[in-house]
Amino acid sequence: MNKNKWYENLLIALIIIILSPLIILVLICEGTSYLFQLPKNKKAYKNSIYYAEFKQEFETCIFYSYEYRFYNSAMRRKLPLKYVKQESNGFEHFIYNETIYLFPDFDQMDWSEDGAVLEVDYDGDWKPFDESYKNLLSKLENSSEYPVKLLVERNMIQIFNLNEVQLPDCIFVTWSYENAFENEDSPLKMIAPKDINELYDMMLQTPDLCGKFSFSEDKRFIVWDLFENIRLEIGMDFREGYISIQRLLFGKIGSGITHWHPSKFEIYDDVCSIGKRGNVLVLRSSWSGGAVLYSGSKEECPYSPDKKYLFGKYYYFENV
Repeated sequence: MNKNKWYENLLIALIIIILSPLIILVLICEGTSYLFQLPKNKKAYKNSIYYAEFKQEFETCIFYSYEYRFYNSAMRRKLPLKYVKQESNGFEHFIYNETIYLFPDFDQMDWSEDGAVLEVDYDGDWKPFDESYKNLLSKLENSSEYPVKLLVERNMIQIFNLNEVQLPDCIFVTWSYENAFENEDSPLKMIAPKDINELYDMMLQTPDLCGKFSFSEDKRFIVWDLFENIRLEIGMDFREGYISIQRLLFGKIGSGITHWHPSKFEIYDDVCSIGKRGNVLVLRSSWSGGAVLYSGSKEECPYSPDKKYLFGKYYYFENV
């Protein structure tokens, strides 16, 4: 077994000593930000349509809940459905167009390595889809003459072209829970882009995308001038996507506001939520970095155009 030499141990110790104040400062800032944000999140939840109806206690993960995301949007869009939250076990489902829709309890779906079995992911633990679906059906209390479907977001299915596979009849694929049952006939729903060229073609076929976009000179990125003095740069490699939001100064890139790395199954949905007409994009930047606070429908945005923060800059953009 090889042991570190004394000067290597000394170097490691010096690095730890030098970086410790910075690490502590970052942890303090993150903790402070969390403490300030938590009451705001609770307030936003208490003002939601979902809370008004069900009075469920606040949890930090509630904003990621499939049921929460769908219900708020469906009620705002006035979809003619009957929503049910069972008293016995809290299981949620709804009836729409004489069909019962259930929500999945897993993270994503994919075929097994041999392509023989459709599997679902429970935080890294993969199980057969049939087993998972039967478990969901067992929670449904009242039998009905209506057929039952599982409402699954497109980005949950880790398959690039759904036209090339045979999914079980019980699965209904939707764009997202916020936009369920809108424009479901679009052929773009069945495809996830494998590279930047396919993403560019999908953007060309997408109605109501605002701004002007084109390839960079080397065709490695999509350059999208979406708002005044704001430019997006979109890229993809063999693993994931990349979206950067930059502020322009005299027509040239002045500074970056924020960036993130969506998966290939998420990037097109991100593009639409950011740039479709009627949607808004809300950003915040500070000395420690920037972040997207919200992107999507203006009616569902919890932030106001004139909101103020004590530190950093606040951006509210609307696609018109």
